[in-house]
Amino acid sequence: MSLRSAILAAAAAASASATQQDKPHVFFVLVDDFGWADAGWHRNASDLYDTVTPAMNKLVKDGLELNRHYVFMECTPTRASLQSGRLPSHLLTQLCGPCDRSGAIPYNMTGIAQVMKKGGYATHQVGKWDAGMVTPKHTPKGRGYDTSLTYFGHGNWMWSHGEWEGSGHDLSTTHFPDMTSFIKDFWDTDKPATQFVDTGYEEYIFRDRMQKILTEHNKSTPLFLNYDARVGHYPIQAPYEYQQKFSHIDNKYRMMNHAMVNFLDDQLLNVTTSMQNMGYWDNTLMVLSSDNGGYVLAPNGGCGYSPYQAGSLSDLNQGYACYNGEAGANNYPLRGGKYSDFEGGIRVNAFVSGGWSGIDSRRGQKEEGMMHVADWYGTLANLIGVDPTDEEAAAAGLPPIDSVNMLDLITGKTSVSPRTEYFVREGLLVTTKWKYIAGGKHVQSNARGGPAYPNMTNDPISSHHLVCPPQGCLFDLETDLFEEHDVSAQNPDVVRQLKQQLEANEQNKYYIMMGQVDHSGDPACKPFAKAHYGGYYGPWKDLDGQ
Repeated sequence: MSLRSAILAAAAAASASATQQDKPHVFFVLVDDFGWADAGWHRNASDLYDTVTPAMNKLVKDGLELNRHYVFMECTPTRASLQSGRLPSHLLTQLCGPCDRSGAIPYNMTGIAQVMKKGGYATHQVGKWDAGMVTPKHTPKGRGYDTSLTYFGHGNWMWSHGEWEGSGHDLSTTHFPDMTSFIKDFWDTDKPATQFVDTGYEEYIFRDRMQKILTEHNKSTPLFLNYDARVGHYPIQAPYEYQQKFSHIDNKYRMMNHAMVNFLDDQLLNVTTSMQNMGYWDNTLMVLSSDNGGYVLAPNGGCGYSPYQAGSLSDLNQGYACYNGEAGANNYPLRGGKYSDFEGGIRVNAFVSGGWSGIDSRRGQKEEGMMHVADWYGTLANLIGVDPTDEEAAAAGLPPIDSVNMLDLITGKTSVSPRTEYFVREGLLVTTKWKYIAGGKHVQSNARGGPAYPNMTNDPISSHHLVCPPQGCLFDLETDLFEEHDVSAQNPDVVRQLKQQLEANEQNKYYIMMGQVDHSGDPACKPFAKAHYGGYYGPWKDLDGQ
């Protein structure tokens, strides 16, 4: 190599290094079942009612609140949407368990971590995955994460990591289920995370992993850290000291939900403080969103209780745990909650924060423009200068990304959101101003709680239902946040237009294609977990492909 060539090569390398150092670290937090009214910044000082989130309140104050950030009303579709950049209607609109035979995200779709790696990022995932595991390609590692510490299902027991088998079993309020036969759900990048069983509260294990990542990472390389918090999905479990903070609350579902949310607040304070102390924060973009609204179903069987014993490392002897009913959260003043088409199910707590200078002009503001969790795929790609087009999916005939670039909106270069529509699922369309629900559609959770919900006298929100009239339901989301007034009869032209838009979306070839994918459970999954992984969930097909 000539001297001139060597000098040019060195200059190019130095320029690339400088460009890499200019890219912000990204800390993306996806919270589980985080109720609208369980976030302190959605409360007035006079009606906090035990909502204690000071760290997140400050992050919102120092950042940009996203007041119309949409997701799906259930876990799996939202999580798959974030990782793939597709709207759930072009991906899946149902829950998928670990044994789903197709995986929540098709094999040939490119994940958001793969996009970040194209931009030179180190990528790590910590927490709940719930986006498929049928092959190694469907796991976080297969989707582009350098490391992950995760579980694959909707929820697990937080000391033993045994699979939570869902609510509605009407289990005894005084005796916990026999968990010895449960498949364990905890995975460390490419193998079962056996080293962590009965070593402590799961979220502390996640905290330690994030601290390890921050300590060992070379800050000259941009970092993408995706923390998918276990809080606050069922079963609701919290360290005993957090239960004690809220022991004055009679309703144990609400008590435990507040305890978990307060724990999350401390968890985020711990991690963000470390980011500040280690020199990350000044160049970090933090994004937080819930995956759906908080749960407002009827209690079923009550919360379990096992007397606290200091030093216990099992799910027993930790005080209260709620594992039936999916009750305890609060989305007031929004109507509905998790599993519901109302705003309480699909419009969620969200904000951007961090020290990255790109959001300086928006600090302390509230953004009212529409956004969707799928939009972060394209937004982050544009932030780091990477084309988000999914060539692998195109070659396989799969849907392209739906992600809309929101970078100019969150940085203040535009005041109008480029997203004007969200086709949620069959019979449901949201636009900048309107929500349209098709005629005859049954909508669950047609009620909203109060500042202190649930309590000992309220009937559950999930017991209330709405059936839309033949022309459909129409709500003006700009003037009727509570969705109390169906104005379809007064706006026939608007109804006609939105009905046409909805029908066009329902006839989209990708909506039809993805709706035909078989998401049933594969009976080979659990036997394979027992025979191959010692009773832990893990991929069971195409193991030689990675």
